[in-house]
Amino acid sequence: MKRESGCPLCGAKVSATEWLDACDELIDPQLGVLSVRCPHCQGRLELAPAAERVELGYIAGGAGGTPPRFDVAMSLPCEGLTVEHLEAPPGLRLALAGRVWEFSDA
Repeated sequence: MKRESGCPLCGAKVSATEWLDACDELIDPQLGVLSVRCPHCQGRLELAPAAERVELGYIAGGAGGTPPRFDVAMSLPCEGLTVEHLEAPPGLRLALAGRVWEFSDA
């Protein structure tokens, strides 16, 4: 698993907070996966926030009866990040240093 913050598509250096700012849609509420565009190349990626880190990767499985899963390609530390899974409507609430991001399936 890579730990540097270069975009997997263009190689530009992107901080964990910049990745969070670039998230624009909740694509899988059960897995907690967001759609994100690289702020440099505008390439589309998938991001799964977790406590104290952000993970870039992709949703795999889900075909032929296998449950979907998120495969991590790159993990970045993000000290202080908290992730809350919301029930109704399904969503995510992220908090970091007084900032809040909310994404819902509604």
